Amino acid sequence: MRLRARFQRWEEVLQAPEAEIKEAIRIGGLANIKAQRLKDLLAEVLERRGSLDLSFLAQMPLQEAQEWLQTLPGVGPKTAACVLLFGIGRPALPVDTHVHRVARRLGLVPESFSPSQTQEALQASVPPELVYPFHVLLIRHGRRLCQARSPKCPICPLLDVCPYGQRRQTIPD
Repeated sequence: MRLRARFQRWEEVLQAPEAEIKEAIRIGGLANIKAQRLKDLLAEVLERRGSLDLSFLAQMPLQEAQEWLQTLPGVGPKTAACVLLFGIGRPALPVDTHVHRVARRLGLVPESFSPSQTQEALQASVPPELVYPFHVLLIRHGRRLCQARSPKCPICPLLDVCPYGQRRQTIPD
């Protein structure tokens, strides 16, 4: 949000001094690394496409659009899905630490799944029209109740359907 508030167009980001980009993205963490990566990524898109317009991804099959984005430097499955979901309005499902944790605890995916395996499994099982609300709700649940270190299982409305929470409830203190 702060990046887009500071720079109205991606071309401005590409031309901006790295220090200005760092300041705009500092709140998200790792600004010293991400600022240069962002410039490199924008330069690569411009070189490949002749512009920084990614709207062509809206016309591609979802998997193909994700794969195209992942050929860019520093873009993995989560970042590609974020660009597609939030930037282009495509039903790609980003899996961050909260979504990954909650999905495993609820038994939506096996405990052994990596984040990319979780993303692939959820993408295949969540209907396109529910991807955005599903993503947002899992993040909210992960931040508020299903926290990494101190999950609030006793007050969780999903306790009845949560294998992880049920196991925690049966473990004596």
